[in-house]
Amino acid sequence: MHLYNAWLPPPVVEAARGEAVAFAGAVRAAAAAWQPGDPDSAYATLKWISVFDLFIKAKSDVALEDVQALVELGLEIFNASQDKFVVQIKWGGLLVRILRKHGKRLSLGVQWRPLYDTLIRTHFKRNMGPEGWKVRQQHFETVTSLVRASRNFFPEGAAAEIWSEFRFGSFFFAYSA
Repeated sequence: MHLYNAWLPPPVVEAARGEAVAFAGAVRAAAAAWQPGDPDSAYATLKWISVFDLFIKAKSDVALEDVQALVELGLEIFNASQDKFVVQIKWGGLLVRILRKHGKRLSLGVQWRPLYDTLIRTHFKRNMGPEGWKVRQQHFETVTSLVRASRNFFPEGAAAEIWSEFRFGSFFFAYSA
C-alpha cells in the first residue's frame, strides 16, 4: 500500500487490495480491444486510458509485469496509429505518465526510429492535414515528451545513430522537400 493511502479505514484498505487484479483485467481488456490488422480499433482502446489514469492518480500498487504489458501495448498502438493525432496524443500522454512513475523499475526496449519518423513526417514535412494548429502543437509536445521519457530504454548505440541523423546539412536536405 502506498504511503498516501495508509490513512484509509480498514474496509477500504481491504477493497483496495484487489486493485492489482483490476488493473491486470483492464490491461487485458485494452489488449483485446486492439486488433493490429484493423487500424480503426485504436479508437476502441481510448476508453481505457481514463481507467489507467485513475490507477496512476490513486497511486495503486500494481504488478510490474502488467505495467510493462501496458507500456508495450501503448507503444504498439502509438506506432501503428499514424495520422490519428487524437489516438497518438492520448496514448502518448498516458505512456509519458506511466514511464515517469514506473520507468526506473521497467526493463523495456524502445526503438527510437518510429518516434523519430512520426515527428519528422508529421511536423517537419509539408503535410497539411485537416487538423488545426492546436492539435498539431499538442501532438508535437506529446511526441517530444514521449521521446524524453523513453530515451532510457533506447537500445545501446542509439545515441550515435541519432547524432548521425543530424550531420551538417543531412537533416535539412533530406526533409526539405
